[in-house]
Amino acid sequence: MSTRTNITKRRMRQKNRDGKVFEYDRYLLHYKDPATGKRRQRRFDTRKEAEAARNDLIKNAERMARCKGKKPPTLKEAVEYWLKSKKGVVAEQTHRAYTQISRDYIIGPAFDGTLEERRRYGMTGKLPPKAKLIPMLGADTKIENITTAEIRMWFLKVMEVSTPYVAKCAKRDLSSIFRLIEEDFEVRLARMPSRPGPAYRRSERKLLNEDQVRQVIEAALADPKWGVYYAFPFLTGTRPSEMLGLLWEDVDLKRGRIRICRTQKPDGELKAFTKTSAGMREVPINEILREMLIAWQERCPRLDGELHRVFPGQGFETKNGEPVKAGRPLSLYNYRMRVWYPMLDKLELPHISIYAARHMAISFLQARGMEVGLVAKIAGHANPQVTLRYYTHAVREHDGLMDELTAAYGLEKPETDKQSGVQL
Repeated sequence: MSTRTNITKRRMRQKNRDGKVFEYDRYLLHYKDPATGKRRQRRFDTRKEAEAARNDLIKNAERMARCKGKKPPTLKEAVEYWLKSKKGVVAEQTHRAYTQISRDYIIGPAFDGTLEERRRYGMTGKLPPKAKLIPMLGADTKIENITTAEIRMWFLKVMEVSTPYVAKCAKRDLSSIFRLIEEDFEVRLARMPSRPGPAYRRSERKLLNEDQVRQVIEAALADPKWGVYYAFPFLTGTRPSEMLGLLWEDVDLKRGRIRICRTQKPDGELKAFTKTSAGMREVPINEILREMLIAWQERCPRLDGELHRVFPGQGFETKNGEPVKAGRPLSLYNYRMRVWYPMLDKLELPHISIYAARHMAISFLQARGMEVGLVAKIAGHANPQVTLRYYTHAVREHDGLMDELTAAYGLEKPETDKQSGVQL
């Protein structure tokens, strides 16, 4: 069976939060769907990706035309199948969130109550007396009978009984369910509506300015106990889970590199994968952080007499001055309450999130004129558009890149003799 296709190039324009307009190319694949006979359009970042999708479409056109007669599962069966496919692939807490959103807002019915009542219901699963329940898509609904218009109305209903963020997550999960069923059951389902309701806008993240960040780094240099703990995210741009999961075996102080290959769960347990596949990366460190890590390595609490975690819990001291429970995992909650917020209070700075330090490090690198593709590689973003909604290519090595953070924060960079390597 032949399928008519066409690839066109379109120049896109997009404005970021700062009001700056960026232009980038997108390649559109136009084709007639063999399963439904309707005209479709897909967008790609490169012509190579569009051509690969076109070749795959032509190759599978006959099989897709036969898919129309197959019977797909009900919505409940599809949700269970999707949740089973995610088990062990995503973090446990993420899987619990998928399960709760699928139960309450995709299958339904949804509980329409106050924010505190919904939070209590989410934790216990128990409805209060005379609870008001709102029908959602329904467990026994045939998934192939759900139309784009019904999805649009369902999304608006979820917006009414929850929050814009929950509605966005529910639509994302429903789209993932549909794509999985299409692939595994060889059926064609309804498309997600492009703009079903008001756009979700995340509230502005609280950030520090350059002078305040410089104040934090200078305080860290004078704090031998906790300084490296709160300077590290500002000087590397790593995620909090990646920082707390870092082991000494992942740190190469001679080369000035740290290898990000694992993360830590909120309870302190290590998991051998990052948030995304792009999160597995090497991050260069500047000279200031390198010197801090060298000094910290000598004082870092050991686990059974051996260096293990870079940022372990430091325990407490007995009356004899001996450390107790040192070297154990430092949970995110304890890091936030015992290190992060006390540091901000001591310096009289606003309470920002730990993740804000990553945001500032990436933003400062971009402000220093670094290529977006290169910054995305350091940040662990799979797509540079996530970094700046702009696609570029990294064309040079990232040696010396993190020294730009030193300059951005207004800190002096130690001079080094080029022949001997000795600091002057």
